[in-house]
Amino acid sequence: MISSFFIKSLLKQTSLVHGTSFRYYEMIEGKKEPFCPYNKDSGGLFLKHQNYFLRSLGIKNKFLFRTDQVHDKDVYVLQDPKIPIDVVSQQKADAIVTQLPDCPIMVLTADCVPIIMYDPVKNVIGVVHAGRMGTQKYIFTNTIGVFSNEYGSNPKDLIVGMGPSIGGCCYEIDEHCASSFIERSSVNSGFIRKADQNKYFLDLKEVNRLEGCEAGVLDENIYTDSPCTSCDNHQWYSYRKEGNTGRLMTLAMIRLRK
Repeated sequence: MISSFFIKSLLKQTSLVHGTSFRYYEMIEGKKEPFCPYNKDSGGLFLKHQNYFLRSLGIKNKFLFRTDQVHDKDVYVLQDPKIPIDVVSQQKADAIVTQLPDCPIMVLTADCVPIIMYDPVKNVIGVVHAGRMGTQKYIFTNTIGVFSNEYGSNPKDLIVGMGPSIGGCCYEIDEHCASSFIERSSVNSGFIRKADQNKYFLDLKEVNRLEGCEAGVLDENIYTDSPCTSCDNHQWYSYRKEGNTGRLMTLAMIRLRK
């Protein structure tokens, strides 16, 4: 049995399917097995687990679109439902946006913030991989811009949910990595705080929440109350805590209207 983390505000959207996988799944006999674990030769296992995840969410489609995540700011727009998934997987982008129904899109994370975006007015979805470098380059803002420019979305209509990721309680970075965020912060920002000498704690979800608000998304439409992958490492993968580790799958799909 595969359990998923769901965002309550997104569960209310009947045209949307979404979920984030846990690090383990339960076999029929009750034994737990690692889900999407780190393995140098895990291609076949990844596809097997991908299909498990799709079925657990009630998705019959075996095709799942994801890009080559490179910790940058580019957004891929999925417009052709017949495009080979291998072609999409070669696109270097850290967000995917689409209006196509029955075409699941996904990002992989293990501390970075997985962001699901949905416009119920234009019926558009997006998934974002927002790590430190992508957040530094405004990947979330760029994705909001794609919603507006490609589909005419009003940021005020967007509903946003951030899945399990490392929290400001655990994400410690050095002064060099923190410098750009220090420049962006203000007295009331609260997303970066001093730790020990030349060390800082960074709250990536809070940075992205504030960024979304600045781009026009309503604060009450942004969900950030998700678990910390480092604190709750028994349930989620955390690259910062473990080193090489598995990946969490975060998926979104528009239901095919009958």
